[in-house]
This record gives sequence, structure tokens and C-alpha cells, in this order.
Amino acid sequence: MSIIERALDKLRTHSNEGSHQAPRPPARLREPAVTPAHERRPPAETIEVDLEALRALGLVPPAAFGEQITEQFRRVKWPLLESALGRGAAGAPPGNRVLITSSIAGEGKTFVCFNLALSIARERDLDVLLVDGDVAKRHLTRVLGADARPGLTDAAADAQLDVEQLVLGTSIEGLTFLPSGRSTTIASELFTSRRMAELVERLHSADPRRIVLFDCSPLLATNETQVLASLVDQVVLVVCAESTSQPLVLEAISLLDRGKQIRCLLNQTRLSRVNEYYYYGYGYPANEQPRQP
Repeated sequence: MSIIERALDKLRTHSNEGSHQAPRPPARLREPAVTPAHERRPPAETIEVDLEALRALGLVPPAAFGEQITEQFRRVKWPLLESALGRGAAGAPPGNRVLITSSIAGEGKTFVCFNLALSIARERDLDVLLVDGDVAKRHLTRVLGADARPGLTDAAADAQLDVEQLVLGTSIEGLTFLPSGRSTTIASELFTSRRMAELVERLHSADPRRIVLFDCSPLLATNETQVLASLVDQVVLVVCAESTSQPLVLEAISLLDRGKQIRCLLNQTRLSRVNEYYYYGYGYPANEQPRQP
């Protein structure tokens, strides 16, 4: 039994996901509700996303594996979208706020989050807002050239700021981005404030077409992710295959609210080893596995 199977076995009695079948594409996406024009304003600023530059940084897979990885992220997003659209487990409410994290650094959670966002952006009836919630590392904010823009921490610190006005458009259709904001020594206090809960709700309710995807710090590295996980609907825990120990996975899971929809994604594994009932995975062919950020 793998470390993922052992970890998730402890969650099975609490899980909201009752199906034993592999994930399948939604039969039909929900028709989006009409949002008043004054609430759904176009972003005031648009940034250029250079996919080739991001590929060189390891945030986008090599071109030789592009089609394969694209297909795998389709399989990852389908159950998330099913839940987001209210077609998940019986009685489970729609959950369009999704948090991506890991136990420790170096497991590839930012790679997973960004490529999942690209995959969701391809949906015809949905948009995706990518939020850099890793305020300690701020990796997405830096590589997307938004280091000087205000973002999440600024809106949390200033009640007069409308967080929607800080959302940036991108050159990728269907994808918007909220930077992490300025570095601060009181990040933990900002995340536990009532204001942060209001911000997450604002991002959630501003556009019913939107999936809000948070890239967050590793659970065992900072306190902020545990707090933010309590404010979202779905959590994806990225686990590095044959690297992350079972005790670390179990410790990370223990920090999460068992009432949430929690999934594990096994990263950097060979496709033949993926057991999709317990987790979702993607991998490169044997002996051709570049290291992910």
C-alpha cells in the first residue's frame, strides 16, 4: 500500500467523494448565471504571459510532453469542476474556491496550480482566477512580472481597497491573476482576520463563472495555508512520488478540516503507477523526468 493510499485511507470515512470510478468529463457545464455589469468589471490592467519564458523556468512542461501533460490535467480538473458546479457528492454544496498546497517545499504545487489554471481557462463556460496565496515565496507573482503590483496582502491590510480592482487580466483568454501583494511581517495576522474571510468571499461571489484557484505555501511551512484552507471549498494536496514520507503527508492532512473536499495529487510519478481511485497523478516517461519547482 502506497503512502498516498495509507494517508487517504484515514480520510475515506470522512470523504465527500463516494464514487469508485475514474474521473470523467462533465457531461455539460452549468449555464453561468448572469452577473450585473457593475459587479463584473473588466480588469483595469492586463499583463502578458510568456509561456516560452515560463517553460524555461520549469513552470510549463517541455514542449515534447505538452500534449500528454495537457491530457492529464484535464483528468485532474474534471472532478474539481464537477464539485464546483454542484454535481459532486450528494448533499455537497458547489465549491468554486480551490486551494493547492503541499506538505513541504519542492513537491511541485506551483507547477500543478499554474497548469491546472491553464487547463480550466480552456473551458468555454468558465473563467479562472489564479491567486498567489504563497505570500512568503511569491513565486507566481515574480515570474508573471507582477512583483510591483498590489495584491492579496494589500487588500487584507486596507479595508478601503476593493480586491476586485487589484485583479489583473492576462494575455491568456479566461485567465486572470491576483498577485500576492507586498511582503509583510504580519501575514499570519492578516490571514486570520475577518477581512481575509471577506476577501475570499468577494472573489468567490463577484463572478459565478469563475473558479478561484489559490496557490498557497506548504502546510507544514507556514500558518497561513491552514487558515486559508478553512475559507475555501476544495483542497488539493500535492505529494511528490517516492520522496515525501508518509508521516509528513499524514501530518499535513491532519491540519485540514475533514469537512472539506480533500484530494491528493501524486506528482512526478510514472503513469503506470497511478491509481486514480485514491489520487490523481501525472508523470513523465521513465528516465525523462525534469525537476519541477
